[in-house]
Amino acid sequence: MNKNVVITGLGVVAPNGIGKDAFWDGLKEGRSAFGEVSSFDTADFSLNYAAEIKNFDAKDFLAKEGLRNLDRSALFLMVAAKFALEDAKLKIDEKNTDEIGVCTGTTFSHLWATFEFDKEVFKESLDFASPVLFPSTVLNATSSHVSIYFNIQGFNATITTGYTSSLDAFKYAISALETGKVNYVLVGCVDALSYYLFGGFYRLGYMAGIKGEPVSCPFDKRRNGPLLGEGAVAFLIEYEENARKRGADILARVRSVESFFDAFRIGKIHPHGEGFEKAAKRAIEDAGIDLSDIDYISSCANSSADLDRIEVKVLKRIFGSRLKKIPVSSIKSMLGETISSAGGLQIASVIGAMQRKSVPPTINYKTEDPECDIDCVPNVAQKKDVKLALVDSFGPGAFNSACILERYAG
Repeated sequence: MNKNVVITGLGVVAPNGIGKDAFWDGLKEGRSAFGEVSSFDTADFSLNYAAEIKNFDAKDFLAKEGLRNLDRSALFLMVAAKFALEDAKLKIDEKNTDEIGVCTGTTFSHLWATFEFDKEVFKESLDFASPVLFPSTVLNATSSHVSIYFNIQGFNATITTGYTSSLDAFKYAISALETGKVNYVLVGCVDALSYYLFGGFYRLGYMAGIKGEPVSCPFDKRRNGPLLGEGAVAFLIEYEENARKRGADILARVRSVESFFDAFRIGKIHPHGEGFEKAAKRAIEDAGIDLSDIDYISSCANSSADLDRIEVKVLKRIFGSRLKKIPVSSIKSMLGETISSAGGLQIASVIGAMQRKSVPPTINYKTEDPECDIDCVPNVAQKKDVKLALVDSFGPGAFNSACILERYAG
């Protein structure tokens, strides 16, 4: 991968804060974003707890026209995209609209519109179902709304690989830059809570609080499943030469993004984490760095019994005794499992850690698990000069991805 790809714009809409500074403040303070769900009725479930974005009104950030029939996913991402473009100081007009593309990682953004449209079809018949819902039932709708709203005409793509969608969208976007057809890519990452998403995970029994305490506590022996969250992140990426020429502030350098599909089983994690190990090793090798160069690992641990344990085992195989000296924390302890936006939120958190020299904590940590004996930065942020970080992402479904980020030093 070309080592001159840099991030020049960042926009965040997260349960712990809207805007990158509010997001970073929440992480540093170890602030939990969990609370009772208010955006949909949870009467059908014994659990009413998630990391939800509260008091959000897209009209506070976007022009009012054209927002009426958009769902939460689209509105979250459009606001994040606005922040990212403003952060990058990039104005889009007819002269450069063809030089910019959009690539969005998302998996469940179409779910609400799909079910709402189907409900009307079954209740009223197709003849009387509202047509305004139908365009948003397709998976690329959220990404398309961003392109249309900001008049971005270079290309538009949607990447759907579940938990790894954010990192895989980054990889695709970098490949698009390397073709020379565009000079910028707006990388979006989003998934939003809905009755249907919540209900699906609930029926699978794959949430904390169904059989134990409703708490997100990665690496803790008490963990009994993830809690869900939501959010959107947008990044503007471009080549360093282009960014320097236009006087942009560079937030970080993307050294590598690699992935591996281990073809294990739908809905299951490979018990030995072989795909994740290969993805992480590929990322480190492609970045051209030594294991000892990595200062911090942004973990994808989500408080599930198997994923957290497997991740630690793989990291031990890769880093050996060096792992004891590397902080490995999970922001999902504060934000929940946000699925397709998770990797993007991790990258955003790493940029904050590099700029503020502070690694976010893993909160809710009480009981040590001998199988997860790492420095998980328990409960309190850790002062750390982070120059190189590994961001990892994997989960049920056989997709595995990893990214190496470098603090920009000019």
